[in-house]
Amino acid sequence: MGDLEMRSDRSRRLGMGRPITRRDFIDGIAVTAAVAASAPVLGAIDSGETAIAPQDRPDYYPPALMGMRGSHPGSFETAHALRDGTFPKSGANLVDTGEQYDLIVVGAGISGLAAAYFYRARTGVGARILILDNHDDFGGHAKRNEFALGGKIQLINGGTLAIDSPRPYSAVAAGLLTALGIDPVALSSRHADRGFYPSLGLGPAVFFDRENYGEDRLVKGTISSPGFLEKAPLSEPARRDIRRLETEPIDHLPGLSSAEKKARLSRMSYRDYLLDVVTVDPSVIPLYQSRTHGEWGVGIDAVSALDVWPFGLPGFQGLQLAPGSAPRMGYTPAGYADGGSDTFHFPDGNASIARLLVRSLIPQAVPGGTVEDVVTARIDYSRLDRPDDAIRIRLGSLAVSVAGSGSAAVEIVYSRMNRLHTVRAKHCALACWNMMIPYLCPQLPQKQKEALGYLVKVPLIYTNVALANWRAFASLGVGKVHCPGSYHTSVKLNPVTNIGAYQAPRSPDEPILVQMVRTPCRPGLSERDQHRAGRYELLATEFAIFEEKIRDQLDRMLSPSGFDAAHDITAITVNRWPHGYAYEYNSLFDPEWEKGEAPHEVGRARSGPIAIANSDSAAAAYTDAAIDQAHRAVEELLTR
Repeated sequence: MGDLEMRSDRSRRLGMGRPITRRDFIDGIAVTAAVAASAPVLGAIDSGETAIAPQDRPDYYPPALMGMRGSHPGSFETAHALRDGTFPKSGANLVDTGEQYDLIVVGAGISGLAAAYFYRARTGVGARILILDNHDDFGGHAKRNEFALGGKIQLINGGTLAIDSPRPYSAVAAGLLTALGIDPVALSSRHADRGFYPSLGLGPAVFFDRENYGEDRLVKGTISSPGFLEKAPLSEPARRDIRRLETEPIDHLPGLSSAEKKARLSRMSYRDYLLDVVTVDPSVIPLYQSRTHGEWGVGIDAVSALDVWPFGLPGFQGLQLAPGSAPRMGYTPAGYADGGSDTFHFPDGNASIARLLVRSLIPQAVPGGTVEDVVTARIDYSRLDRPDDAIRIRLGSLAVSVAGSGSAAVEIVYSRMNRLHTVRAKHCALACWNMMIPYLCPQLPQKQKEALGYLVKVPLIYTNVALANWRAFASLGVGKVHCPGSYHTSVKLNPVTNIGAYQAPRSPDEPILVQMVRTPCRPGLSERDQHRAGRYELLATEFAIFEEKIRDQLDRMLSPSGFDAAHDITAITVNRWPHGYAYEYNSLFDPEWEKGEAPHEVGRARSGPIAIANSDSAAAAYTDAAIDQAHRAVEELLTR
């Protein structure tokens, strides 16, 4: 069991105040996906006998698994061995499946599923397509966490949160949503209840921790709320400068035009802007340091002042900046001043988009027929990889080699259940994490391989905690909490979306899901180096440590209302993403490349019958980018 059974001799508790027992793990209360889907655990077939793949078993249902999810045990070890040059790509255990396809897609995230959708649309319903993925579930970062609480299903995102982009969806991306039955405006108006928690008197708060502020104190409101600063454990110089920063319309860059101001702001971090231009007291910085974690995965020391301006962070009121902002290498910053997309949050995040794509590709696996009923549909994973079907999804299958073949355009070797397998196709779309492609395709030009390795993905943790009730939040009058110095910097009640048969909790006496977000950062380093350091941290952190941090933080934050983690927490899922969001260029650390020379543009170049998709190839961490890149990759394959 790896991470989850470490420290089993300790009196750790999970739910109802009782120690974890062996039966808890067997029953899946705290078990991770390693048992259900990792190849080394389940499928040793070195003797040559046929074994049943995990996804073909009748009880296989990874969305309901708990413990360590995201990049779960069993999903990445082979990839690391491939990176380190210790994994054999051939040998006595190589199985030639004899399978031939029109298209093989590596990666079953939204980009990979969209690539299969677009390919079939261009070539016909008879197109034979195989989709391979190293994880135990499809969807990539569009991960679904499903809990059975109080006799009801409760859902929450384990990765991608919502239909949401800093620019309007392209005709291609919007067209795909429409074809799947998704109308974000209509869905939002009918099913999103953003006013529910405020109607109960629940609002935002800030948790000040004793390690950074001398005491644990939860203060209701936001920094700019009346009376907030008087209640916060801050020095008088900090209060004075925060008032000035938040309220006074001062032109801190006098004598410059709007364009000149923007150029200057793009070359300094928001931290330096506050310290050197606005001249706030250094004690102000910790309160704002993590405000950018959720968007860029780093703090204000590594994000430009221009990037944070559209988000409404303070200090720009008097600058009179013209609408519009400098794009991050061709992609508008994630503020909405320039016109963003329509938005909608499914109860499981964008996992519902992945489910709708799978329903379109393999309808027999996903019951129902509407965008509303897909939310509660129980997928039959055993129907994803049937020999008689034109389109197949094969989970727990990590590609280790993609190259030209004498008998077909492309030959792919993949690892599954401790064996290597070969499959062949006319075309291949690599919709996987782009930094893995140089190891899959060592035949690529060196310049392209270097470009693919440049984009270091953003590491992050989405921790989802099931509570027996949420009376503590109701008593305190809070629904979401910013925790500037804590292990998890964001804590919030699950957003309310009622759609189809799915209904969110209505009473504080009901069980509920709480999401806690952590982005591991190393202030002072460049953004890419911070991401590298964060990745190492996440991979080295045991589930037991995450659990201890979760319990400690919630106890300290909510205990004034009677909360007790030992009794009130009933389940924990940690979605670990060492390779999380796609990297977006940073004007503080990255040069401005000529058009066509940026790493994502060089890296995504087609190589014969092999094309490259994924949001990495757009240098943009958004679902529409993943869809657009899938379309581009398919067009390159079919028009070459």
